[in-house]
Amino acid sequence: MDIVLIPNRDKPDAVAAASRLLELLKQRLASGNGNPSAPPGGGGTARISRVGIMTCPTREELLEFAPSLVVVLGGDGSILSTAQVISQMNVPVAGINFGKLGYLAAFSFEQFVDSLDLILAGKAPYTDRLMLQAAIYPRIMARAKGGIEPLADLDEAQPRAMGVALNDVVINAGEPFRMIELEIQIDEQRTTTFRSDGVVVSTASGSTGYNLSAGGPLISPEVEAMVLTPICPHSLSFRPAVLPASSSVLILPHRLNVGTRVNFDGQVTLPFSESECVLIRRATCGIRLIENPAISHWQMLAHKLHWAQSPQM
Repeated sequence: MDIVLIPNRDKPDAVAAASRLLELLKQRLASGNGNPSAPPGGGGTARISRVGIMTCPTREELLEFAPSLVVVLGGDGSILSTAQVISQMNVPVAGINFGKLGYLAAFSFEQFVDSLDLILAGKAPYTDRLMLQAAIYPRIMARAKGGIEPLADLDEAQPRAMGVALNDVVINAGEPFRMIELEIQIDEQRTTTFRSDGVVVSTASGSTGYNLSAGGPLISPEVEAMVLTPICPHSLSFRPAVLPASSSVLILPHRLNVGTRVNFDGQVTLPFSESECVLIRRATCGIRLIENPAISHWQMLAHKLHWAQSPQM
């Protein structure tokens, strides 16, 4: 098993913990006590054969290392940043939390060490997390019938930019912070045109993030779905909608601000103009996230967000 440790270089405690974990794994390697192990979901057995630390690795660097396990030391933002790099690499990820809440980075350092044998044996619980892919295309409404943007025509076009997201793809109004007007088409069916401060298209993984703050629902990470949540809509009846993961969501702007942006997981931000549209679909590959066996997703929500708890005196 080849293991890469990716600490958040802006967090000294995460960098120090990565060094401690590196020594621990090297001791196992040196003693020949790597323990027969296999990546989660894999077959056969393997031993720790190589372990290294990379800070802010590029996709090319990770492909060259070809890890069978990635351990991220940071917060949820560090997991999201890593997901941008390892998408479609089909490598399991474990997160050690040195941030604030830590839903994706579910382990403390001590919990990770305690679960190390379980993780290396491929017996730790995990979830396969859906990711989104979004592409910014030029508008082709002149060729569309009935005002519907044909996806077949878009698929033949060349996108200006593309990105992936583990949590969400967000259109933010931006400066000068006036409301923007967007049209939503779902599976090539026109649904609504609305004014708001933007819109969030979230996965179940991202349902505890911007989606939740914008009034969207909590969704179990095992559910493969997308959530469409408006940001402060100029309407009392526009409620968040949960869509099948197989859906396509096409967003066509009717009015934008100069500073309107398309945001991928808060990691990549791209400009967006009224001559363009955004097509959001399920990405071809997600990531496998190793879960903390000591606490469930719902226990974590109750503990960290005080979800469903009674009012306190």
